[in-house]
Amino acid sequence: MAAVLRTMAATMAAVALVGHVQATEVPLPPCLDPFRPFVYSGCFQDTGSPQILPYRSPASSDDMTVEKCVAECKGNGYRYAGLVYYGVCYCGQTVNGPAVAESECSYPCKGNSSEVCGGNNIFSVYQDPTFLPVEDVTIQDYAPLGCWTDDSSYGRALTYRQNQVDGATLTTEKCLQACRDGGFPFAGTEFSGECWCGVVIGNDTYSANAETWLAAQLARTSSSSSTAPPPTSTTTSSTTTSQSSTTTTSSSACVSTTVVPPTCEYKCGKWCSSPLPDWSDDKTCKGAWSNCALQVASCFKGAGWPEVLDCFDFGEWCGDISKYCDSKPSGGCRKSDFWGKKPPKGGSNPPKTITVTTTCAPATTTKPAGTTTTKPASTSSTTKCPVPTPTNICVQPSNGYYGYGPGKPVGGIEMPVVTCNDLAADWPGYPFKGYSDPDSRKCRKYPRNGCTNACADACKEQYEDCVDVYAEGCRRKPNRGRDASYFEFAQADGLERRTWRWNDSWNGAVDKCKAQYSDCLRVNRGVTGAGKCPKFGGW
Repeated sequence: MAAVLRTMAATMAAVALVGHVQATEVPLPPCLDPFRPFVYSGCFQDTGSPQILPYRSPASSDDMTVEKCVAECKGNGYRYAGLVYYGVCYCGQTVNGPAVAESECSYPCKGNSSEVCGGNNIFSVYQDPTFLPVEDVTIQDYAPLGCWTDDSSYGRALTYRQNQVDGATLTTEKCLQACRDGGFPFAGTEFSGECWCGVVIGNDTYSANAETWLAAQLARTSSSSSTAPPPTSTTTSSTTTSQSSTTTTSSSACVSTTVVPPTCEYKCGKWCSSPLPDWSDDKTCKGAWSNCALQVASCFKGAGWPEVLDCFDFGEWCGDISKYCDSKPSGGCRKSDFWGKKPPKGGSNPPKTITVTTTCAPATTTKPAGTTTTKPASTSSTTKCPVPTPTNICVQPSNGYYGYGPGKPVGGIEMPVVTCNDLAADWPGYPFKGYSDPDSRKCRKYPRNGCTNACADACKEQYEDCVDVYAEGCRRKPNRGRDASYFEFAQADGLERRTWRWNDSWNGAVDKCKAQYSDCLRVNRGVTGAGKCPKFGGW
């Protein structure tokens, strides 16, 4: 392995990427082969912008040692390994922080108390001696490798986007220089204006010329566009035997009414909510709140920038429904009453009741005794149960170092709710569902033994939303500094007001999102959903 790393560092590589962006980096296993030991480089402070070492190992800190951390970093191709806060392991190609006194590194490692694992925001750093010094490498040392795919479901081909490089004036040389300065052996350009760097070409990536890749994408799109035949509905009949009866229509007018629901009740950018069911009492009001809460995650997924920031307002609006239900209004708990007080934003008009009146003559009909009447009753194959509770079987992780936990995820972006399936036809084989689309029929469903996979999907979507919303907001927000006055806040526009307290850099925000994703996968690895959704319609 050491010889391979020396070759990579000496020759380097430039990779031209095609494909769509993936959201995650899948960690490689630690290096188990004998390798030249890392050497201790000193004690360094994490100033947070940029983060001292960008890659956080998914390995638990509960039994972390120096040896385990350097094996993690070696296996993933990094030059440096760093340990902080009793054993949280990080890796990177450069150390982005100042050296401090050795006495600052004083926390024992949880896996071996005789070893030192940094301090609070202080890293004990080790270096792989097989790497060439960055100053000995020029961009001429990078060799072109051609066109590579970037469409794997396992993540990106190259992990680190170089946002400091202006996409409007990007050249291959500028991207190579950025990756060289960061100590990365691989560089790649994508979408005409994006520069990416990496320590490996990873995540099921393979070499392919552009024509081959585009042909594969067209074939994939064509095959996925075919539609299955619509589900057939079943019709049952109910039979009753009546006594002799007479029905008289004495009115001279026949009146019929039709309620037309809105096509888009609450709108945020490209996303529309599904209309909430009507309610007229406390119980059905809570059902409408549950329906609303289950749609919040889909808003962050589909609204698009910058309107996605309005999804925070949608979440608060859903919470207002719950408060309204609990307030027991004097005029009764009704949707129309709530709508008048807090109308939804951006959607189409409220439901309309259309009344049609026609003239009709009085008529009397007599039904003989013993007549058997057959009344068809149509039932849908997608019959829904009462709206499931928005209580998640998946767990929001906690991390004292980054400050997230239950009720306070990174950026305020909760993971999608995984709870009971609301479709009767699906429930026997798939009692759980991850609610990530306003139309629940399009949401993923899971068998009882698939709860871990369901939570892994929820963790991944939370990570993607965290990067797309929180990290992007940190990158785009105007920089007024941490000590800006309330007067300045009052003068800020909508985007700046929403992101006012988001003080991370883009890289720092992404690091938080990654750490939360890693912790989320870890704490939900054993989720079983035991005792939940034991019957259709029950939590």
